[in-house]
Amino acid sequence: FFLMIRRPPRSTLFPYTTLFRSHVDETPWYQNGDLRWMWVLVTATTTVFHIGSRRKEELTTLIGEAFLGWLVTDGYLAYRDHPRRQRCLAHLIRKGLALAEGYYGAGSGFGRDLVRDLRRLIERVHDGEGGDTRAVKRLMARIKWNCQCNRDEFEKKVRELAGEILNDWDAVVAFVWDPNLPPTNNEAERALRHAVIARRISFGTRTDEGSRFYAAALSVIDTCRRRGVETWGYVGSLIAAARASLPPPAIPTRAVA
Repeated sequence: FFLMIRRPPRSTLFPYTTLFRSHVDETPWYQNGDLRWMWVLVTATTTVFHIGSRRKEELTTLIGEAFLGWLVTDGYLAYRDHPRRQRCLAHLIRKGLALAEGYYGAGSGFGRDLVRDLRRLIERVHDGEGGDTRAVKRLMARIKWNCQCNRDEFEKKVRELAGEILNDWDAVVAFVWDPNLPPTNNEAERALRHAVIARRISFGTRTDEGSRFYAAALSVIDTCRRRGVETWGYVGSLIAAARASLPPPAIPTRAVA
């Protein structure tokens, strides 16, 4: 599949962070009844799916060892060694909401305050306020202080969420300092949505070959969509090249007018 995708040329139309930013996520997948994981990596012009284990080596397979751009991820430990990373705040807000609504019997005050402050932080940065403004500094200090005050709380879920934010603090607030970084990982989550629905209907794949084909097909379809390329037309060119024993054509970087 990688032979089909050309790296887009450098362009002044895209800021550095946008051009070298990847959204990564993973979800359970089943192959012949055995638990596997479907990974997805999404950039501005390319989507790559991969079915394998949940080991950190699978992430290296996706992004390569030389990738120095930004990753937008959830809190899975496999991502934490990457030097440039933005945590998905939507995940943290959902955990805070669960506490605020009393799902664990305690921690409602911590969860309520955390959700309120994270949402306000996102709104202020979206409105153009940076990390050097007084209001944003105050919000970040309040979030951090709230977590520090609750990292030894009796309720386990409160301790875990407070510690998770403090241990990953730089990634939680990275978007404050770079307005081109999104505060959520919606791009990757949306890319996985159809695969999750298909998993519920079909219960996954049966063989290694089937898993490779399914991941490659999803990659081609979503990459064509991102680049504005008509999928069936490109698939037709793939089949024609295979019948003629020619190398597979690369997916065009943009649709031909």
